[in-house]
Amino acid sequence: MDAQPKKRLSPLTLVLIIIIVLLLAVAAFLAVSKFGGKEPETENLGDASTPLIGYEEGVTVVDDAGALQKAVDDMYEKAKEEGVPIEYQNGASSTDGENFSCYIANPAKADYDIFLTIFSDAELTDQLYLSKLIPPGSAKREVKLDRPLSPGTHRVYVVYTQVEDDHATIHQQVVVTMDFTVTT
Repeated sequence: MDAQPKKRLSPLTLVLIIIIVLLLAVAAFLAVSKFGGKEPETENLGDASTPLIGYEEGVTVVDDAGALQKAVDDMYEKAKEEGVPIEYQNGASSTDGENFSCYIANPAKADYDIFLTIFSDAELTDQLYLSKLIPPGSAKREVKLDRPLSPGTHRVYVVYTQVEDDHATIHQQVVVTMDFTVTT
């Protein structure tokens, strides 16, 4: 028997086959990524107007009872720790828009010095005031803003920042709102 010569694929045919294979691979990958992954289950917490809540991306389900108990114990220990102890009166008043009578304190039970930063906006970009360190058991009864506020009531954002003993390391922060009222 005579051996028949093998047909060779032309370079154009070979390039077309490679392109088709690559397109199929990309399509398969996209199909698996979009449709193959199981969506997290959601739970309706009430009526139809309540949005469905699903699991946060990246959470880990704990199947081991011992690990689950340790996680719960750790949460209880963390909950025992106090946050930033704060004392303040929600309102402050001024007749000139710059000097405000107020009460903002670092309670005596606090473990750290604090400093206060007051902002006019929720994004905390428009700073009105920055205090020096306030030790535990001390309070500010007057605040002089960097620039005056116009007459009326202004919602301000007060950032309490606890600092470690080195006065360079931030321990914790909390933001509260206050109403600064300017009367004429």
